[in-house]
Amino acid sequence: MPEDRNIILCKKCGLPEYWGEMRWLSGNCVCRDCYRKQYEKETGKLYTWDDLDGKRPSVEEYKLQAAGDQAL
Repeated sequence: MPEDRNIILCKKCGLPEYWGEMRWLSGNCVCRDCYRKQYEKETGKLYTWDDLDGKRPSVEEYKLQAAGDQAL
């Protein structure tokens, strides 16, 4: 699996996200959903771009990856 497709947990919300899709905002590395919420909170404007769209990994996918990593 490419490194940017590794699944990690967002430190803010605890939900899984692809490593390559994490975003930095105000000194925090967060998932796309947390990024959008924080951006809108800080700016008072809706996030209108589509770069945060796309498939999110599921908790089941995260667990499968974690189980596979332990087998190594």
